Amino acid sequence: MLEQSMAPPHSKILIADDHPLFRDALQQVVDQAFPDAAVLEASTLDEAMIIAANDDLDLLLLDINMPGMNGFNGLIALRNAVPATPIVVVSADEERETIQQALTLGAAGFIPKSMAKASMVQGLHEVISGKVYMPVDLSAPLTRGQMMIDDDFQQGYAALTGQQRRVLEMLVLGKSNKVIAFELDIAESTVKAHVSAILRKLRVNSRTQAVLNASKMLGTVRAMPSL
Repeated sequence: MLEQSMAPPHSKILIADDHPLFRDALQQVVDQAFPDAAVLEASTLDEAMIIAANDDLDLLLLDINMPGMNGFNGLIALRNAVPATPIVVVSADEERETIQQALTLGAAGFIPKSMAKASMVQGLHEVISGKVYMPVDLSAPLTRGQMMIDDDFQQGYAALTGQQRRVLEMLVLGKSNKVIAFELDIAESTVKAHVSAILRKLRVNSRTQAVLNASKMLGTVRAMPSL
């Protein structure tokens, strides 16, 4: 196990979670991992953004489901606000796709809320030492069910136009419709139409679901020819 001294002296660590009991539990984990750290708390994304803007944080523990997060948009906002601060996503969602998406969007680690305290401490030690921590091996072979989902996604992706693929890639990067419209020099209403077509062709019900699947598969499907 890494030594406690890996944390900077007099470090500041923000725990952002809307559940007081779990904030207390994370406080105990942080106290064990970094006894000399000052712990700050936030229960909404707005509170976390204010603290991040006014304090020199050494680590941020983030619940992606607290108020204001809007899926992974909150992670992206905090990542942009404090690019030098490692962010560890702490979530009850333990799906592999969720873990991979969090890491793709810049999280330095992912800790499931069901994880044992000792494992959480180890994970924080790894992150503070400059490593990326994940609770599962994302390179492990997919299950039969996952492979079927991936086949469906690839078929849907093959049906996208070149412009729709560009929009999808920009969605994966966390860009808003307004930003996508500006960068592609098209109307925002056109972006919305592309997003609707993307969801229909990928057979998903939400933008978040499309982004989750795309972030997992994009490295493979980039090589596929445009229609």
